[in-house]
Amino acid sequence: MRLRIRNWGAMLLLVGALLLLLACGSDDATPTATTPAAGETPAATTPAAAGETPAAPAARAETPAPTSATDPTPTEAPDRPTATAMPALPPDEKLQVVTTSNIVADWARAVGQDRVEVFSLIPPNADPHSYQPGARDIARVADADVVLSVGLSLETEWLDELVENAARSLEAVIALGDLVEPIDFVELFDDHDDHDDHEDHGAEGEAALMGRLLIGDGETGDLSIIDLEHDEVSQNVFDLGSRAGRIYPTSSGRYAIAVSSDANNVEVFDGGIYWEEHGDHFDLVEQPVAPVGLDLMGDRPVHLYVGGEWAAIFYDGSGEVVLLNEHEIEERGAAYSPPSFNKGPHHGAAVPLEDDLFAVGIQHPDYASAPDDYRLPIGAEIVDATGRSLFRAEEECPGLHGDASNGHMGVFGCEGGVLFVEAHDGAYESGFIAGPSGSPDDFRLTSVWGHYGLDHFFALGGAFGLYVVEPEDGAMEQLIASSEALRPINVAVSHNGKYLLVVMSDGELRMYDAHDLDLLAYKSGFLAQPVATGFWERPHIATAPGAVFITDSVGGEVIQLDTHDLDEVAHWEVA
Repeated sequence: MRLRIRNWGAMLLLVGALLLLLACGSDDATPTATTPAAGETPAATTPAAAGETPAAPAARAETPAPTSATDPTPTEAPDRPTATAMPALPPDEKLQVVTTSNIVADWARAVGQDRVEVFSLIPPNADPHSYQPGARDIARVADADVVLSVGLSLETEWLDELVENAARSLEAVIALGDLVEPIDFVELFDDHDDHDDHEDHGAEGEAALMGRLLIGDGETGDLSIIDLEHDEVSQNVFDLGSRAGRIYPTSSGRYAIAVSSDANNVEVFDGGIYWEEHGDHFDLVEQPVAPVGLDLMGDRPVHLYVGGEWAAIFYDGSGEVVLLNEHEIEERGAAYSPPSFNKGPHHGAAVPLEDDLFAVGIQHPDYASAPDDYRLPIGAEIVDATGRSLFRAEEECPGLHGDASNGHMGVFGCEGGVLFVEAHDGAYESGFIAGPSGSPDDFRLTSVWGHYGLDHFFALGGAFGLYVVEPEDGAMEQLIASSEALRPINVAVSHNGKYLLVVMSDGELRMYDAHDLDLLAYKSGFLAQPVATGFWERPHIATAPGAVFITDSVGGEVIQLDTHDLDEVAHWEVA
């Protein structure tokens, strides 16, 4: 795999030139630019270092140069204010900018400041290649003054169709990467030449996996480690203090968060493998897995959800919600003091949304009088990182249990259906989606899965089956039915949001396209029989590029399958 170095500094100046022209009333909303010099075309999805900056001629001509390096005063005052000096505009007069990625959105906000309203189509951590835009995205593009994309074929699978559906000309999209000259690249590690060697490559041509799997024992609380690169198992390396059935990777995959409810503790582990930037190159760091050292003791932590750079932990016994920011963990380590707020003791849940907002369950008003009877929340609200309530759903969600987020929306399982709450640019919305017509009176969904970049969610009720929930359409439909003989028992959405993986009670694993829900592959006979179906011992799933990992507690193994046809690639004995 190669990491390409691109001239992002030039892109930033280009964004400044574009927004300066547009915000100041240029007659031509699409500036011209010098043609990039011929050269090798690099990969489209990589970070870059600074280099030569080809700027737009119109911007260059109207920006006077300083008289000397020591005297930054221009020889003549500019004919119009610079970007930093532009006066604020009323909200209805701000330039409407739509970007495909959060990186470009950040640049546009930094340059345009309070003269622009910026909206990013792709949520954080979503795959720009496979992102599927929704109806709101079409409306955004239709109303935009300018659309900025990365270009370089990064978004071509969906952007052209989106622009056409918005009744806009493709010329309305300014592809920044196509206007910037590539400069250099650095190899992080070499691709192998033999693409038929399945020990080094998955079915998708991925390089050999470099990472660690952390496996918790649901009885003893021991934590074991599988080193994928060296094919080694280290048994019972850490003791989490109580049964350890819930282990969550952070968005980057560097950290793992283990929730030990009976031990009243949450432990954050550094996986020990990451790239460290050193000027114009990156060094691979490989260290042992180690606890970060955060003090996260509290009264019965249960639900945890990772979304974007945040993880939200709900402590049932106290009602405390603790927010972990992955970037702050990386920067500060054990010295990090995460923010928190309190929503009252109950069996609650909190999921991160975009813009540092969170969707949180609402304590039942009768909880204090009978905690055992009223332990579940009755609804949800949207709060900021201090816990300040910004929006409270009018719809109730009896028996609330199960939660997921796709960035702008949180969805919760309820008796009779699901509840959603949504935040978009300071506007809020909520709704209750009932089960399909003909659902039984006791219909209930108790687990929900979502992913950044997916507009729909997946909700499971063990006795009722697996459902696809479409909040924008206000509807749900059954994907897999349940019967006494066969039912879905666990679900996972892959790390990149591309696949939906479902474990059936007979041990069959099914893999669907998470976007269009086509059944791609299925596999049976690789798990020891009979398959355990309880929460702690049922098969659990983790994914990596080209790989699916699944636990077999009955057989005492962890098994690796490929993502082409779910063929077994490797297995490890783990007690």
